[in-house]
Formats: sequence, C-alpha cells, structure tokens
Amino acid sequence: MNPLDRLTDLFERFPGIGPRQARRFVQFLLAEQAGFRSDLAESIRHLGTETAQCKKCFRWFVKNEEERGLCTICGNPKREAATLFVVEKDADIENVEHSGFRGLYFVLGGTIPLASEQPERHVRMHELLRRIETDASALELNELILGLSATSEGDHTRLILQEKIRPISEGLNFKVSSLGRGLSTGSELEYADPDTIASALSSRN
Repeated sequence: MNPLDRLTDLFERFPGIGPRQARRFVQFLLAEQAGFRSDLAESIRHLGTETAQCKKCFRWFVKNEEERGLCTICGNPKREAATLFVVEKDADIENVEHSGFRGLYFVLGGTIPLASEQPERHVRMHELLRRIETDASALELNELILGLSATSEGDHTRLILQEKIRPISEGLNFKVSSLGRGLSTGSELEYADPDTIASALSSRN
C-alpha cells in the first residue's frame, strides 16, 4: 500500500472520521511545511514515551506528573474520595471538572453494544467492580455516579452496570445514582457544556 493510502486508512480509525475527511487530512499534511509534519510525528512518538495510564482510574496522564502511578486527580488528597464518578472516556473527565465536581473518577473505556453477549469484553467491568469493593470495604465510598451518555448504548450500559453493582451496594451500603435531566436524550458527556453537566449532577437520582 502506498503511503498516502496507508495514512488515509490510519486517519479513518479516528472516531467520527470517514474516508473523505481522512483524505483531506492527508492532503493538508502534504500542503504543510516539512517541519510541521516532523513536529506532528515527534509529538505522536512522545505520546507513547511520556504518558502513562493511572493505575486507579485508568485516565491517561503525563508521566512527569506521576505520583505512585496515580494521575494528579487520584493522587490529590484534597479530592472528595467518597464520591466516585464513572465516565466512558478520558475526554468526559475534562468536561466534568469544569462543572465543579471534586470527587474521583473511573474511566470505563467505552459503552456496551446493544447486541453484545459478553459485555465485559467492551468495558472495564471487572476493574470497576474491584475498585468499588475495595473503596466501599474501606468505608471510602458513599456514592457511585454512573455518568454515562444519554444514548441507547449509554442507557444499555447503565442498566447492566446497575445490575452488577446492586448486590455490592446493598451489602456495603453506598448509593448508586445516575445523571439527571440536565442531559438531553442522545447527548454525549464529552460534548455537554459545564452548566449542563452541573445541572445533571444536581438532579441525579
């Protein structure tokens, strides 16, 4: 495969990017100076060498911020550790932070497809259940917020998680809530504005 087609195929793997957009990216890079392409390639290489995944919430962070393998949020003793916010992806955390939330997070890694017969293959379900049991057993968890997108897959994922979490929450006595009506149907947390997220948090149930 020639380099133009190979790079186009790679761009198509980005979320929401189709063949035409991918080809436009390639044409843009061809029109740019060689220095820009070199800077881009170098920045991509640094993603693998200068970042790490938090061992507690699975969020990606810059290694020079590392503290015992934890990101700056999980490693911050001033955060409200009794409240755990479950999100689909890293980008959701950035938006939730702007809403004023000051608890901790867990990155689920996506949603569960509607037709899936093995839901645990698509998200970090086992890791989440282990985190919940650990925190709740140590009396460090009062509330778990399922902050998933208001989409069909988000709702499907929420129902499955609630079913898995219910016996743990009943046994270890913590609340499980979901975001309220601040989020309109079909919206993703990543694209919601901070005021909308704050409203959804305040009306959670």
